[in-house]
Amino acid sequence: MKTLQNYVQDFFALLNSTRETEAEQRFTNAIKMALLTFLDDESKENAATVYDIFFSTYRIVLEGSKSTFIDLLDVLSAYEERAATLIDKQRDHYIHSVNVFILGLCIYSQNSNFRTAFKKANIDGDKYPENYPNEQEEFLFRWGIAALFHDVGYPIEIIGKQIESFLEFATNADHADSKGKIKAHLEFQNFRHLNSVAEVTPKKVFIKDFYEQNESSVYIDLLQPIDLLAQKIHLSLAIPLDEIKNKLDSFVLDMAKFGFIDHGFYSAIIVLKWYGYLIQKTNMNPMRFYNAVVDSASAILLHNYYRNACQKSFGCGPMNPVNHPIAYLLMFCDEMQDWNRAGYGKIEKTRTQAASAKIFIDEKNFGITYLAGKGTFSRKFIDDKNELFNQLLDIRAVFPGGLHIECDTLEVIFKEAREDVLVPRPMLENMELLAKAIHEDYIAARKKRNEPIRVAEKFEDLDDSARYSNLRQAMNIGKKLQKVGYVLVSQDADGQEITQLDDDTIEQYAILEHDDWMEGKIKDGWSYASTRDDSQKKHNCLVPWSQLSEMYKEYDRDVARNVIRLAAMVDMKVIKA
Repeated sequence: MKTLQNYVQDFFALLNSTRETEAEQRFTNAIKMALLTFLDDESKENAATVYDIFFSTYRIVLEGSKSTFIDLLDVLSAYEERAATLIDKQRDHYIHSVNVFILGLCIYSQNSNFRTAFKKANIDGDKYPENYPNEQEEFLFRWGIAALFHDVGYPIEIIGKQIESFLEFATNADHADSKGKIKAHLEFQNFRHLNSVAEVTPKKVFIKDFYEQNESSVYIDLLQPIDLLAQKIHLSLAIPLDEIKNKLDSFVLDMAKFGFIDHGFYSAIIVLKWYGYLIQKTNMNPMRFYNAVVDSASAILLHNYYRNACQKSFGCGPMNPVNHPIAYLLMFCDEMQDWNRAGYGKIEKTRTQAASAKIFIDEKNFGITYLAGKGTFSRKFIDDKNELFNQLLDIRAVFPGGLHIECDTLEVIFKEAREDVLVPRPMLENMELLAKAIHEDYIAARKKRNEPIRVAEKFEDLDDSARYSNLRQAMNIGKKLQKVGYVLVSQDADGQEITQLDDDTIEQYAILEHDDWMEGKIKDGWSYASTRDDSQKKHNCLVPWSQLSEMYKEYDRDVARNVIRLAAMVDMKVIKA
């Protein structure tokens, strides 16, 4: 039976089969390697690399910016883990979103019913000439934004839950027979500041093409996220524009009135606000914003809103994938992805959690077996899943044979991932230049010492695994520098540039470099042997630093000595922390 790794490989084979040059494949191959590494070890560190490479590949970052999209996701990760102490129900969303992304790629690669629905809704050269030249990459772009960003607004929901939980605790101190739970809600002054896209390009110029192509645009403000979301839902689900616009305009007040917070609503607004600004700053085609990005953002809104508002208030039935393929897929994958989700809330920490899952996907069926880390799942878990999916989605339109959901138990303990910190993130092209320079330095050092070279001398000739290893090494420079008391920043940032690291710092950095190299090798299946044998994945340097020979220690010191020069290659500098 195929694994998720096989399905991911199938997706990228499908993507690359329509490309003509190696250059077109380079960055998406980096995404592939990041996903395969994540599937081997679903840690926060590997999830961060997926975010890094995806958003850099598709320019969802301004170089030198102090507030990137990825930093926002890092804040989500840190906040939900540390702020959930008072909350009963709270689980991970950072690793979850990467798993949702992967699951969607797997479904696309294995199921032509979904591919046909996506193509019918979004691939039309006359209507969408700004799309990527092949439909697989257009899907990758739209799906990546929706899947990786769908929970970015979750801290707002956490705040509401915290307030309620704390006030309930305080109230029950002298009211054992409480008359009902206290409901907290959020109110905003100047909410329009959030619900607006900055005007960098003159508005008349930016909106011109989309305004002329869509008659309903006359009734909305094309720089207000809520209006754009209302129009997209109107066009996709045939809900009258005035009705869905009024519903969304009053949604903040409705959430306050009924005591709930829909994080998807805020996530969608954030994506439109940030991406609308970025697409103007980088002079990209505005139609990418109004078609592809609005498509992804509306899917983010609908992943909760469809069930809670579209079905309840507008009588929508189970969604057909042709109506909104990205929203359909996001609802499916978000609800199905229930494994390796660390519980941070008080109740979630005590519940049976799925440590992993076995998944089968083909043209007719979707099968999943959730594997519990400890304990057992109740039958109600399976029944609730089936009921939800049948109510929410037209499952047979994609999987005519239906869903097959089962549960089993493993004696595996959930592993907590290491904490990440925010570090500067140069563009992926620069990171690849850096990776190439690292490889060239390695080859030059080998030749200087008349030592054997066991890998391709040209960076372009390295296999995907070796190239990705160099890329990861380049991306981790900032993290290692932080650990030895320095920071990697852009050249125009404040702070005196360090021109040389002292011997003690070089030694500390070299030790971190060796430890990082060992960790990567071990994860890739290598083990120690007194004689190196690449064909058997055996290496004589897989030993602690103290046991490493001076010759090999010197390689790691060379890396440390070159850090400042390498940073300058990508317009960055090293300063004291």
